[in-house]
Amino acid sequence: MLEKKAGRTFAPFGKYKLLQFIDDLNMPMLDKYDTQSAIALLRQHKDYEHWYDRAKLSLKDIKNTLHICSMNPTAGSFYVNPRLQRWFWTMAVPFPEQSSLNTIYATFLNKHFGKFKSSIAELVAPVIKAALQLHSDVERSFRKTAVNFHYEFNVRHLTNMFQGLLVAKQDAIKEPDMFVKLWVHESERIYGDRLVNTEHLNQYRALAADITKKSFAKFNLTKYF
Repeated sequence: MLEKKAGRTFAPFGKYKLLQFIDDLNMPMLDKYDTQSAIALLRQHKDYEHWYDRAKLSLKDIKNTLHICSMNPTAGSFYVNPRLQRWFWTMAVPFPEQSSLNTIYATFLNKHFGKFKSSIAELVAPVIKAALQLHSDVERSFRKTAVNFHYEFNVRHLTNMFQGLLVAKQDAIKEPDMFVKLWVHESERIYGDRLVNTEHLNQYRALAADITKKSFAKFNLTKYF
């Protein structure tokens, strides 16, 4: 929200700064001159700090605003006009390492399942390890193609699976094997439901069954699969 300061100058209330987030900066389509109108407009604003009011046919100077932008790593032009890029500090964020993911998810799961029976709480570490292995196998086995363009599994899907675990209640998950079954179920809802045919679903279930058998051998979950 902006307020008029003086003349044609506008800025956030008081001494606040306005932070604007722009997603998919590299996605605007190129026109016949190989330029991107949206990028050119943003570049103009960064250069001159104003927007043009088409209703009043006048300029409005916009002060105390900051921009954070993100780029799609798998689609778009993979190129940002240097005249715009010079206004930004550029940072690339790779996929987190296994140790980092383990630390992040263990923090949430240990807090939640610490209230459960000790035999259930002890399974948090092996469930996380199995989940990370399954995610890696799914990424490797189901590649994105022109037909299966949505076969793109990332940390968002992994997080959604753990969010499913975090709604578990003590009166429902009473035994350790129920915790493992819950993980298997949530994983299939995240990964299996995105697959396009029975063949791929059976292939996924074979991966999940193999990891479950190796990671939780003391539980007889063959019937579940």
